[in-house]
Amino acid sequence: MTDASLRLATTLGLLALFAILEWMRPARPSQVTAARIARHGAISLLGSLVSRLVLAGGLASVASFVQRIDFGLVNWLELSGIWVWVACFLILDLAVWSQHVLSHKIPFFWRLHRLHHSDVVMDVTTALRFHPFEIMASLIFKGSVVALLGAPPALVFAFELVLGAGALFTHANIALPKPLDTALRWVFVTPAMHLIHHNPNPVATNSNYGFSFSFWDRLFRTYRADAPIPTLPSGSDIGLERWRSPQDQTLKAMVLNPFA
Repeated sequence: MTDASLRLATTLGLLALFAILEWMRPARPSQVTAARIARHGAISLLGSLVSRLVLAGGLASVASFVQRIDFGLVNWLELSGIWVWVACFLILDLAVWSQHVLSHKIPFFWRLHRLHHSDVVMDVTTALRFHPFEIMASLIFKGSVVALLGAPPALVFAFELVLGAGALFTHANIALPKPLDTALRWVFVTPAMHLIHHNPNPVATNSNYGFSFSFWDRLFRTYRADAPIPTLPSGSDIGLERWRSPQDQTLKAMVLNPFA
């Protein structure tokens, strides 16, 4: 099985698993429809096509290339051992966290990222709702980090799988038992923690940036334990106030969102 096939199989398998858990133990009333699944599947497919055009082999192909030409810190310093894997994994995760913060702080990148936040419902398919141009920019950024770091290809591939799995889990409409959610939050991002990030109140939106690990938000003081009381006109606790109409949720509107 190729790397691309394994990534696809993992994504589809986890989508199915979390969809079942959403049905068994929903945190909020389900609003899943065939049209919603189709729209998010279509935007994800467009993103995948862009990914194939920009970087057909994924981030692991970048790691393999820099290893062949002996580029990057790990190769220059001839580092090896399990601690190198751990350090590289944490550095890559911190880089993704930093990229997420920048996508909220820099207006140009926010225009790309806001499509993800314009979803007025949050479930596992929200993890597929990223604009193709944002995916392209993300690949360029992460590819540059991988190249400069010189991380082992197998580690980078594993990181891609964990990052994808984390995105699906944290967006899933799953109600974890409160004690379990509280315990997990010390290390990992939970669905309830990430739901706060999708609150339309800017105080909440600019917090809880993590996809996998929660300790970056705690370390840099962007962690928030609870969502603020809704103060916006709609009173909603999910999505952006500007993009709430059904017309904003069509596939055409999603593609054109950054240019609106």
